[in-house]
Amino acid sequence: MIKRLLELPFVYQSFQELGGFFGARVKAISEFLDIRPGMRIIDIGCGPGYIVKYLPEGVDYVGFDIDESYIAHANTQFGDRGRFFCRFFDAAAASEFGPVDIVMMNGVLHHISDDELTITLGNIRSVLAAGGTLFSLDGCYRQGQSAFRKWMLDNDRGQFVRDEAGYRKILGQNFDTVDLHIRENYSRIPYTFVVGLAGKA
Repeated sequence: MIKRLLELPFVYQSFQELGGFFGARVKAISEFLDIRPGMRIIDIGCGPGYIVKYLPEGVDYVGFDIDESYIAHANTQFGDRGRFFCRFFDAAAASEFGPVDIVMMNGVLHHISDDELTITLGNIRSVLAAGGTLFSLDGCYRQGQSAFRKWMLDNDRGQFVRDEAGYRKILGQNFDTVDLHIRENYSRIPYTFVVGLAGKA
């Protein structure tokens, strides 16, 4: 029942904002990315598209999601700020929309198995310009985290929440540089986030 409700764009966004999870995305982007007008950005798993409101005007933003209702909402509400497509980000999309400066995956990696993610990351590497960055934000297991934070991760809709070493390994197999940053002060609800920055030389 809850999962079906979260398929509704307004319900999904309200949940993200009430828990502080959407705010976590805004905070992480502000802390780790220097986004300027003219930059080309791809957002994989863009959801209803609200993040585009917090990006500078003048960026070339393209969002991908496989949920038709999310993309319909994004095109209706934010079609003047970006382009939104209901499709998988595959090799064809990488060829069609590259090269770009930044690829964002907010709350996406922990929904994808290692085998599928390896293919997706290969496509991301191919779409990035030299010096480009993959930015990711996900839940993360870590030693010593509170029982509640661990419970939140255990009950996440994503079935592939990893620890820091797991994220580093999968990103490191596809990119030249990998930096990970743990943050536990981003959301109202106690939660352990990991920010990933993977670079292409």
